[in-house]
Amino acid sequence: MIVRPARTALPTRRALVAVWVAAAAAFVVLVSVAQRLEGPLDDPDQAEQRVGFVDEGPLPRPAPMVTDGMPAGGRPTVVLFLRPAGAAAQCRDVSRRVSPTAALVVVLAGPASCVGIPAVLVDPERRTAVAYGMRSPADGGPPVGYAVVDAETRIRYRTLDPDPAAHSREITTILGAL
Repeated sequence: MIVRPARTALPTRRALVAVWVAAAAAFVVLVSVAQRLEGPLDDPDQAEQRVGFVDEGPLPRPAPMVTDGMPAGGRPTVVLFLRPAGAAAQCRDVSRRVSPTAALVVVLAGPASCVGIPAVLVDPERRTAVAYGMRSPADGGPPVGYAVVDAETRIRYRTLDPDPAAHSREITTILGAL
């Protein structure tokens, strides 16, 4: 006696359509969640935000002076671009966490307190941000982020970052790579 394996039924057209509809719905949900994670201080073009240390864009290039003698040659400088709201906490936290071998300079979009950082520039016209090539965030306001300048006073990295203090390890890694 020959035993034949049982025939398996092929999926119906309705079952295949249901699988594709479910996959499409899951994709739509994932895309909408990803878009909600983008904040008003993020770069409108996510490909330009936090692009990486080794991008082949227009960097390195000479860093414009922010304040008298800053950035100075001989040691790296981190130039923070901040808005007045929350600037005091960002200044405090970044100055505590970033390597002591780097100088810190803060460019504020309006008057604010920035205790612990000797080089502070208030630049409501955004001239310094433009000179550094900082992009405008999604809300169209002044940029919030940082630029890293090497010991030869060349801009090596710049990015919009709504919370530079939270990413201070990233800043320290970039400084270590210089």
